[in-house]
Amino acid sequence: MNKEEISLFVERNLTNFSVNSTGWEQLIRKLLFEFAIAGWNMEHRVFGKEKFGGLRCYTYSEDETLNNKLTIIKDKYSALSVKTCEICGSEGKMRTIGSWQTTLCLNHFLEQQPVIEIDEKQNVRRDNETLLNIKNIVKADLEYDLQRMWVHTGRQEEVFYFSWQEPNYYLLLKTIPLSLFPEDRRSEISTLFQSLQDCEICGYKAVHQKNCLRCHNEQWNESGYFIEDYGEKSNYIKECQMDIFIDEDDYEKYFTHDRSFEKSPDHQILFSADDLREYEKLLF
Repeated sequence: MNKEEISLFVERNLTNFSVNSTGWEQLIRKLLFEFAIAGWNMEHRVFGKEKFGGLRCYTYSEDETLNNKLTIIKDKYSALSVKTCEICGSEGKMRTIGSWQTTLCLNHFLEQQPVIEIDEKQNVRRDNETLLNIKNIVKADLEYDLQRMWVHTGRQEEVFYFSWQEPNYYLLLKTIPLSLFPEDRRSEISTLFQSLQDCEICGYKAVHQKNCLRCHNEQWNESGYFIEDYGEKSNYIKECQMDIFIDEDDYEKYFTHDRSFEKSPDHQILFSADDLREYEKLLF
């Protein structure tokens, strides 16, 4: 075995990996190199793919010792893959795009996430593409919990889908005339926006039925696990605020331009820099 043979083995098997982009290429190269060093028969092909956001490699050897070595190598690079952006190879994390799991850096995550925008002429845009004008909507349908919406225009069979998971979803829901929704849903929509309360956690006027539509935290109450886990209200609010600040899932970065809810001028941040440092020690 020499460097040239290993290099040919690596190049020959790169194309056997079905992945979404080139960001994992160096991981796959290193995996194949370690296979060769471990004793894998380089005449045999190696196959792999992306599955549930991570790199999977499929091999088997009747040599139990070799098989154990291969398992360790595969586990190593599977673990590294869920920390590596599939597109560019920089540091990434597991994320959900629609219903698909994928591993992306922050920039490529934000590029792939849809953002609803409504301009002054009532054009509805997503990913810099104009989808429709609100004046052209002839009908709008909602899921039972108001978290998903289907909008119909005057064009035959033209329907657009929107979800609460997109920034400015509730702004769009509020902007579309009530008369375009089914009659039995109009009161529910109107009541939602008229009854919103300030969230003591994130500071937006977005609390509906004890849950915040902006930060998605449940509001404090004096019963159940709240008392048992936090003791008092301020502790609960403080911990939720620190989670928002740390923004481990990059939710706040994604919702930076959301204009669905008003910010409360009296909102208070309860945690200090020392509180945050101690909390991060517990998390990380």
